[in-house]
Amino acid sequence: MGITVQISDVQALRRKLKALEKAPQKVINSTIGDMKKRVPGWIATEVSQKYGVKKAEITGQKIGRVRVRGESLENVQITYTGRVLTPTHFSMSPTAPKDGSYTLKATIIKGQRSTMGKVKKMTKKQRAALGKNFRGEGTRSSDHSPIMLMHTGAGSVDKTQYIPFQRKSKNRSDVQAIKTISLPQMVSSERTALNIQKAIDENLEKRLDHYMNRYMGS
Repeated sequence: MGITVQISDVQALRRKLKALEKAPQKVINSTIGDMKKRVPGWIATEVSQKYGVKKAEITGQKIGRVRVRGESLENVQITYTGRVLTPTHFSMSPTAPKDGSYTLKATIIKGQRSTMGKVKKMTKKQRAALGKNFRGEGTRSSDHSPIMLMHTGAGSVDKTQYIPFQRKSKNRSDVQAIKTISLPQMVSSERTALNIQKAIDENLEKRLDHYMNRYMGS
């Protein structure tokens, strides 16, 4: 999925330039250049203030792709695309299964630590029943499993080794990864949209003032 961010008050910037009849094209070009370089960082700051994802994961394009297009103030677009993320990107703990019991937690919304699931240590009776199920000798009565950490199969140690899964039916192979939210959803959400637009408008005006002072001495 994807979301495109555009500059809302372009006309205000245009009016500012028109007020200076001899405003050089260099002012506009430099402002556009700054937009392409800096807007993704401004957006990442606002997203990381509302969601539990790290700013570096956004700017480093680890959780989604950022594309900047356009050659004028009117048509510059910053487009975000990305998959729905697993809780591993939101300070999930623990990051690997523990012996016995453990409680899976993550911070999707900043300041709100949420519990995804609790895994209890199995009794001897439960272990015996599980063994029968794997051998096809038992009868499965539960229609789902707790959310628990399972290995991703990643061979490299720098890759994510465990993510939360849950069995969704009595079928032992009906196992699905737990997902949360995508980068485009975070960028376009009600939690961030207004602050993102405000940050872009205010910072862009500062960059425009900077270049007018630099090239025109005003």
